[in-house]
Amino acid sequence: MKIGIIGIGNITLELALRSARSGHEVLLSNPRGTSSFRDLVRQMHGNIKLASTNQAAAAELIILFLNRDDLEKELQMLPCMKGKIILHTNNHIFNLDTFLPISSGQSSSDMVASLLPYSHIVRLFNPLHGLTISEDSNKDKIKIFFATENQKIKNNVEIYLDSLNFAGINLC
Repeated sequence: MKIGIIGIGNITLELALRSARSGHEVLLSNPRGTSSFRDLVRQMHGNIKLASTNQAAAAELIILFLNRDDLEKELQMLPCMKGKIILHTNNHIFNLDTFLPISSGQSSSDMVASLLPYSHIVRLFNPLHGLTISEDSNKDKIKIFFATENQKIKNNVEIYLDSLNFAGINLC
């Protein structure tokens, strides 16, 4: 599968590396420029290539990691994203300062959904290490949480995450 990554951060680099190791072709783009990542991508080997944002947006599955302040500007520059599955990674389960769920204001995923209304936005949350869930058949896999209400998209995301040796857990 061709994976497009728009925006570079720790989670997207980890997903890029795991995707390439799993045989996926990865197109890595950073709207703020890719020159500082050339050496890093060379060290990663595999099926990872630096690409333009439009090339990454043309992939079958898009992983998005953009600064909240840049969302509107960057998303308006994308080609038609109708029907695309977009894993949006700028999500937090808890406010780390207070350990309370974030409930005020519009989330960045809500912003993405409003700017790309015909895409399938899936909220992808950073993995939590050491979390134990009873009756868990994936004890050796790192759990990663996501949220989508669409059953077909859920299945596609679970298959993709499983190929990366993650145990995908849908919060919906």
